[in-house]
Amino acid sequence: MVDVNDDTGGRGYRRVEVLTGPGRRRRWSEEAKAQIVAETLAPGAVIAEV
Repeated sequence: MVDVNDDTGGRGYRRVEVLTGPGRRRRWSEEAKAQIVAETLAPGAVIAEV
């Protein structure tokens, strides 16, 4: 599958993401995403630990 996003917006740069091997992007359910966001909003939460 080839997924191309050529939206440079005239800024003169491009972001290129190369995924190699059999790995895939994570696919989170809406419920899981909501839980992750809720955890980041907790007082004293450290985003990198969520």
